[in-house]
Amino acid sequence: MDQKKVNIIENAIKLFAQRGFSSTSVQEIVNASQISKGAFYLHFNSKDELLHELFEYYWRRMQTRINEVSSKPLEPKEKFTDQLKVTIEEIATHRDFIIMQVREQAIPFNDTIEKFIRKMRYHSILFYRNHLLCIYGQEIEPYVWEASVMVQGILKSYMDLIIVDNIEFDYYLLAQSITNKVDSLIEGYKHQNDPPVITEKIMHQLTPSSYDIYHLDDILEQLELIASSDHEPDIKETIDVLVQELKTSSPRRVIITGMAHHLEKYKRYTDLASLLRANFM
Repeated sequence: MDQKKVNIIENAIKLFAQRGFSSTSVQEIVNASQISKGAFYLHFNSKDELLHELFEYYWRRMQTRINEVSSKPLEPKEKFTDQLKVTIEEIATHRDFIIMQVREQAIPFNDTIEKFIRKMRYHSILFYRNHLLCIYGQEIEPYVWEASVMVQGILKSYMDLIIVDNIEFDYYLLAQSITNKVDSLIEGYKHQNDPPVITEKIMHQLTPSSYDIYHLDDILEQLELIASSDHEPDIKETIDVLVQELKTSSPRRVIITGMAHHLEKYKRYTDLASLLRANFM
């Protein structure tokens, strides 16, 4: 992303956190960014478009860092701990972004942003679900959705202390502690015969009818669109391999993650690479 655009976004985040989205004017944003109003409209058509790109910027930055960890040759639990650490670091670094969302909860976002927030939400749940299956095996499948939501709840409790109370933690030790708590959570499900409340059926009820809970249809649609529009030979070959593999009855994780690693070298495909990784840990 253009550095001038990043500068506007980062200044806007601070102002939205301090004053709220509705109370912040474009003039205040351009003053903080030390640019002209014309330069602002060169990058964004409106304040609403800026807000949408702000969410995109934060999301892509987070996914890029998480994907860097995904590429490391680590055991599943080590990888999960490292990715938790990265998540905590990014949330703490962008404290203003979180505060902005809390301030704006009473004000409905536009449809585009609402849809994007839903995408982030389900992507996150899927991310934890697949990590837990990778660490603990298919035997936890009956309660993996509930465990995924519980892990996010544990993380949120600590993040509230960091964001709201400005408490400082060693992020890696915190990530390790959360991973240990997940061990205890899974053991509890295994031995206490406590049936989960949040099942796959519930997850389908929570998921909009137009949204594939596993994203596979969405991924294939994106891949086929890229195949018809991006004629760069390297990209086309990667996409062809992915489409062919995803259409098999049992897609091979090593092939999918290898192709995702190749795709994420191209900034325009960071989101798609993240989606592939979330589905195929």
